Amino acid sequence: MKFRKAAALLMAVVTAAMAVTGCSQGSDDSKKESSEGGTVTVEFWTAPQQVQYDFWEGKAQAFNETKTQVNGKTIEVKVQQMPESPSSEAGIQNAIATGTAPAVSENINRGFAATLAASEVVYDLSEEDWFNEVIEARQMGDTMEGWAIDGAQYVLPVYVNPMVWQWNLDGLEALGYSEAPETIAEFTEILTAFGENKDALAEVGVTHSFYRPSLQRSDQYWDRWYDFMMPYFAISQGKSIVEGTELTMDQESAVKAMEVIGTFGNTIQQGELSSIWVEEKPSVLVTINAPWEISLYRENNKVYGEDYVYGPSLVENEGDTPYCFADSKGLTFYKTDNISEDEHSGAVEFVKWVYNAENSAQTDLEWLEATTMLPVRGDLNENEAFTEVMGEYPELSALAEWIPYAMPGLATDKDADIWTSFTEQAMSPYINEVMNSEPGSAPDAASYVEAGMEAMKSAGGLS
Repeated sequence: MKFRKAAALLMAVVTAAMAVTGCSQGSDDSKKESSEGGTVTVEFWTAPQQVQYDFWEGKAQAFNETKTQVNGKTIEVKVQQMPESPSSEAGIQNAIATGTAPAVSENINRGFAATLAASEVVYDLSEEDWFNEVIEARQMGDTMEGWAIDGAQYVLPVYVNPMVWQWNLDGLEALGYSEAPETIAEFTEILTAFGENKDALAEVGVTHSFYRPSLQRSDQYWDRWYDFMMPYFAISQGKSIVEGTELTMDQESAVKAMEVIGTFGNTIQQGELSSIWVEEKPSVLVTINAPWEISLYRENNKVYGEDYVYGPSLVENEGDTPYCFADSKGLTFYKTDNISEDEHSGAVEFVKWVYNAENSAQTDLEWLEATTMLPVRGDLNENEAFTEVMGEYPELSALAEWIPYAMPGLATDKDADIWTSFTEQAMSPYINEVMNSEPGSAPDAASYVEAGMEAMKSAGGLS
């Protein structure tokens, strides 16, 4: 599901294949018409997850029963899962190259959208009236600024997992704290106490401060979205990292974000473990939250507010906005020669129906109940349609508070290269030093960040 380093190479293959097959993106005359039997068949690809396929298949069946037409032809939406191997992104790129792309798919993050936009194979939705009506119906205005790519909008966001800290309440209480920290100073105080109270922590089963086996794994570059970008956004107060072809990352904030991780010291658990939070006594004080595991926690009788609690991305000063990383994906419409104008129009009609003012709340409620992933909308804790489910899932209600502050990933087709190089030149060597330090006292990260930024520039072709 994650965008691999091979994406850049695959795009070269896509371009070559499109040249061979005569795929000129500006030629509307070459687009085929699909009018056989008076129907327009619209291909919709879901993420390679059964729960998401089931959700969209149900929506397609309900829509097909409306017998909606375009140009006198009845729209029929057909749903299938996108290829998963070697990655869903590679599957989409291969489909574009071979003339088998769907009219619309979900499962697109901002970084991959930038790749597709650079190849001019997706539609800019920003000036579409229906798109802006959906944004208004879902109260997504604040969210969309973070999704812009060179002033355009190529994705209709579907879900968002605000990435914050997940704290072991027994561990916090063993250290004398009843609430998750909100500032770096509070966090440092807790980690200092961790190093001084290991016997008390052992009584509740806590042996390590933080679980993060990927910190030195450059091949797992995407984890930098969570363990670096999350604190960076909070400390920098939402400053960008890359804009166009320029590295805009604030160096001082980047150093402080690295040192948040460095504060864990030699008590980081880096060995691969199964889900820590289903253990009778979780062995770590804190992890990065995993909203997709909420159902698993519940199956193992883990109760939010009793066993674990979420805490915001750490800010430097009390009252600062707790910006965080948005694990978020959405829908994209493809603009390739194998997709007729009627097919595109049919795809738009389907998505309009799913998310119009009349249906959007019910659609998002059904999505939330099916996936336990938060839909992208600004009224989850105020809209009566969600009152019951939010009352039943206080953990989701808590996460919803951070949706307005959740920022998507980089708008660049060099995302993989940039974070791989950062891990190699900054994160990995820094963690080597961190593992020789005591919790509560982070090593100076300045030289590592400087080296990392130079590597990011080189890998991403940035100035």
